[in-house]
Order: sequence, then structure tokens, then C-alpha cells
Amino acid sequence: MIAEPDSSLKDKTERASIFSSQPPIFILPMHLSLEELDEVEGRLIDYGGRLTYDIAEAGLVLGKVGRAKRAALELRTRGVWTEELIPSSASKSTGGAEPPVKRRRTDQYDGTKDVPVEIIDLSTESESQGGTTNQHDSSKHPIPEKEAKAVKDSITVLKLEWLDTSITSGKCVSRDPFVVYRGRKIPSPPPTTGAENKQNLLQKSNQIIERAKQDAGLPTPRTPPPDHLHARRSREPPDGSSQRPRPTLYRQTTSEHEKEVENAPPQPDWVRDHVIYACLRSAPLHPPNEDFISQLVKIRRIRELTLDEIGVRAYSTSIASLAAYPRPIQRPSEVLALPGCNAKIADLFFQFQQHGGCEHTDDDGNVAAAEALETDPMLRVLNSFYQIWGVGAKTARDFYHRGWRDLDDIVEHGWDTLSRVQQIGVKFYEEFLEGVPRAESEEIANVIRDHAGRGNGIECVIVGGYRRGKELSGDVDIVLSHRDDTVTRNLVVDVVASLEAELYITHTLALHLTSSLREQQTLPFDGDDRRKFDTLDKALVVWQDPHFDDTTPGHNEHQGKKKNPNIHRRVDIIISPWRTVGCAVLGWSGDTTFERDLRRYAKKARSLKFDSSGVRDRVSGRQVDLERDGEMWEEREKLVMEGLGIGWRPPEERCSR
Repeated sequence: MIAEPDSSLKDKTERASIFSSQPPIFILPMHLSLEELDEVEGRLIDYGGRLTYDIAEAGLVLGKVGRAKRAALELRTRGVWTEELIPSSASKSTGGAEPPVKRRRTDQYDGTKDVPVEIIDLSTESESQGGTTNQHDSSKHPIPEKEAKAVKDSITVLKLEWLDTSITSGKCVSRDPFVVYRGRKIPSPPPTTGAENKQNLLQKSNQIIERAKQDAGLPTPRTPPPDHLHARRSREPPDGSSQRPRPTLYRQTTSEHEKEVENAPPQPDWVRDHVIYACLRSAPLHPPNEDFISQLVKIRRIRELTLDEIGVRAYSTSIASLAAYPRPIQRPSEVLALPGCNAKIADLFFQFQQHGGCEHTDDDGNVAAAEALETDPMLRVLNSFYQIWGVGAKTARDFYHRGWRDLDDIVEHGWDTLSRVQQIGVKFYEEFLEGVPRAESEEIANVIRDHAGRGNGIECVIVGGYRRGKELSGDVDIVLSHRDDTVTRNLVVDVVASLEAELYITHTLALHLTSSLREQQTLPFDGDDRRKFDTLDKALVVWQDPHFDDTTPGHNEHQGKKKNPNIHRRVDIIISPWRTVGCAVLGWSGDTTFERDLRRYAKKARSLKFDSSGVRDRVSGRQVDLERDGEMWEEREKLVMEGLGIGWRPPEERCSR
């Protein structure tokens, strides 16, 4: 490898430290898609910024916001109460559209001013926009005492353009032209009782209505508006869940911290180097901290059910980091050192320990926030609906809002409104929830290989959870390939027809020919990352072994034979051309977070677009063949991983959850 010139190294180093002197930075997700948010966060990290998902510790907030009042509202909805210090330039530029904010004393709170409407969240803990990851370890970027105090007491909201302008200029430009709001953090108002809150809202509403009537030249109303106008807003149904109190954060003295540092064993390289991509770490099927991870997985499910996409992504990042940690965590400070984990996750671990979740105990540790998945009435119903095959989180909520509370309600009141796939999901609900043993997965694969045999040469690989080593898989994922492209083209149609003819497939849920329709070429890259990451030919089917003993009691007089008692299984049959079979096997073998970070890393570190159909260069759009020298599919998968720069690790180490 040719070494870079010294000047190039110097430029690269200077570029990577543009934002290193700035306080922790929080990115507002408003008006940003998940892809755009990920891109902004990645650029901030690449240029030395200290990204945080905990807005309470942020000194700077960047976002697509242009008005001071809106900025203050965004802070307040995330739990940060402020009063404006200096009218922002954005306010001045509006020509006085926003009057200066009056200062008020902070040692007391006037219940008649700025009373928030109480919003009861489905979540069982207080979070700041998914509150999970702190992308940069503060221990690696020590904050001077003066700066730390400034960050603690004040917060500045900047337009997102400040980030782009600074990167283009190669240095941090002045913040002043981009300032939307400068505020001093103040204590949040004390909680009010229901009666007080209603009275405050009534007073405020009366004042607003009175001013409106005066402006219109109408007499002031003598009677207050109806009570229903002041009803508290809630994201829960009246008979739904309750909000849990905010947990006490884990505290640690300086002496305790120093003692822990002295006695702590050496950290893995990926912790020391703050590696944030799950695809660059080894995560076993059963990690040392599996019990705690199971609690976070439940909280992540709650985020899914409440449509909190940012929270789902943040928890996934934390879970993947914990899954890769090679030894049992003993104290919350160890959690704080992990990339993707901040004080929120450390506090949850502290709760986990307090409830018996540690070594040398027979008690199961638990976290109050995770318990809500089973104890909260609404979440329990949503979760049961969410497990219907073909039903997502939004549809599950729609079912709930229709008044349905179990599968019987769906069948009785809404069967005709379901799609065919959802009807099948309801029909085989309990059977689909039963795991598929490894031996049965192998039997299914052998049958499919036989039915796919157009002569010799069919390659059959069981991927998914089976390949990662799971004893029970949710479904069976099988990749078929052949060295002759004419064999794999439209192969899925013939395989499904053959299996249906012999009654192995009872229902075909979906049949895709997207790869054959583009002549089995790698998915073209047009700069749009929102397209699906997998576009191979595939069939999603319901499987049932047709062989059983029909001589036993249970004769069906109408059909002349006994009903098949074998369980129904979910099976995915994926077809890949041989030239990209390594990409197909890789794309279908890792856990969700592993695959997500694999695509992100290929994009950010190699400027490549990876999906299960192949690899393309993001600049030229040309296909990049990383696996041409592989004779067997195992070799080809390994070449892809090495070519993408993540290095080889067996599928049993891709269990990021």
C-alpha cells in the first residue's frame, strides 16, 4: 500500500477535528427522514463532533428550525426548560414578529404562565427522542471545567446550515449568523394536580378567547367555554396504560470512579476505539449480558408499538453494543464506556441490578420500563396484534382503535376488512409463533433442493437464524443458486409450482420476480437510499409437511381422509444468481442491526451501495465485483466481507439482536 503524503495526512487530521472543540451536539429529528438524520449524524462524527442523543447534556442543538419560539418549544417537549438570554438573530430578522421574551424569576414558578398541556405517553420511562446513544465517549474528549459549566447552564439552537458551512470552510465558522435561540436552562415547573391543571388551562383559555373577542369587536362572553374544551390530551385510551415515575439516575462519586478505573480490566479494542458499527464487532448468540439485553429488547418493542422510529434505532444501537461486550457487566460505569450507550442505558442497568439482575443470584433482574409490555393493558394488546404475520405497528394500533382487544374480535368484527395475508396470519397465529427446530429446517431445505433440481448444480443454503446458530427459528430462510444464470432466472416460479403440486406449500403469501425482470443484474443505484435493500426473486410461503399417518382415528367423512395434523411453518425461498451469491448469503445471515450497520458502513467508509443483489459504486453507479475469485459460496461471502472492509466473522458472531 502506498503511504499518503504527510500533507494529505495533515489535511485529513485537521478536517476530522473541525468540531472537536465544540460542546456535545444534539440533532433535532424534526423535518428529517431517518436516512437524512443518519447522514447528518455521520458527518458530524466524521469531522470530530461529539454527538449525543441526550439533549439534557447538549450545549448545541442543530435542526431545521427558524423561529426562537419554535426552538424553545422543541427543547421543552424534550424535557429541557429554558428562558431566552438574548433575542436571537432569527427573531430580529423577522422585523419584530416575535417580541422579546420577558425575563422571569426562576426561584418560583407562576402556574398561570406557560402551563403545558399534560401529555401522557405510552412509554414507561422519560426519554429524550429515543435517548440511547452517545456517539462519543466524553472520557476521550475531556471538557474544561469552564466549558462544562457553560454547557450545564445554557443551550444554543443553531440552524443546520452551520454544520454544512463549517465543513465546506474547513473550520468552525462563527455561530452568530446561524443562531435561532439562546437560552438558560431552568428547573422544570412543579407538577400540578388534575384540578390545578384544569383551572390553569381554563384561565389561559378564557384569556385567549377574551382577547379574540375584543379584537373582533364582540362582547366578552359571560360564561366559560364547555369543560370538554379543556380535556387533557393523551396518546392513550381512557382504559389504557399508566405513566410510570421517572427513575432515579445512577450517581457515582469521584473516588468511586477512580477506584473502578484502577481495578477495571482492559477494554476490548472496539470499546477503546469507540467503534459504533455492529458489523465491525463480534456478537455471539448467547452473550454474557443476555438477561439485561432481553429487558432492553422489550423496551425496544414498546418503541416499535408507539411508532417511535428514532427510539427503536437508538435502542438497537445500544443492544448491539451490549451484545458484543465479552464479559458480564458489573457496574453502570461500564455501560457508559460502550459506544451507543449513555446515562439512560446505565440507569436501566442500575435498576436491573437492584432487582436481582446480577451474578450469583437466582432472581431474574427486571426493569420497570420493560415490564409494561406485559402489564400495560394497551401495550399487551398491541403486542399480540403485532405478532400477527402481515400486521405492522400502525395496523396493530388501527385494530386497537377500532375497539378490538383479541383475535376473536378481529375474526368477529373485522374479518372481511383484512387482507388475504392478514387472514392467513390470524388463522395460523399460534402455529407461526412456535419456533422451527434445526432438524426440521434441514428437512425443509432438502425437499426444496430436490424440487429445484434442474439437473445437477443447485446450491442450497439455509440462512437467517438457523445459520446464526439458533435452536429455534421464527421461520426458515433458504437461498438457492446455480452457476448458470439461465437456471436461476424465473426458478422461483417453477419451485413454488412443484411444491404446491405435492401439497408442501398450502399458501403463497408473496411471489417476487424483481431480479428476473431486470435480467438478474445488481439493483441499479440512483442515489435514493430509501429503496428496499433486498430485491431478489423470492417466494414467501406457508409450509406444511403433507405426509402423516391417516389410518389413526380422526376420519373425515366429508373429505374421506383425516385432516393433516402437521404444523404450518413460514418459509422464505430466495433465488440468487451465482455471481452475487456471496452478497445474498451475507445479506440474509445477519441480525437486523448487523445488516443495517453493514449498509451504513459500506456507504460511509467505502462509498459503496450494498444489498443482497450485489455492490455498486455510489459515485459512478457501476457494479463492483468483490467475489469473482470465490469457487464456493462460503468463499464468495468471505470475499464480500473483506472487500467491504469489515473483515470476516462467522455467522454465529453476527447476533446483534
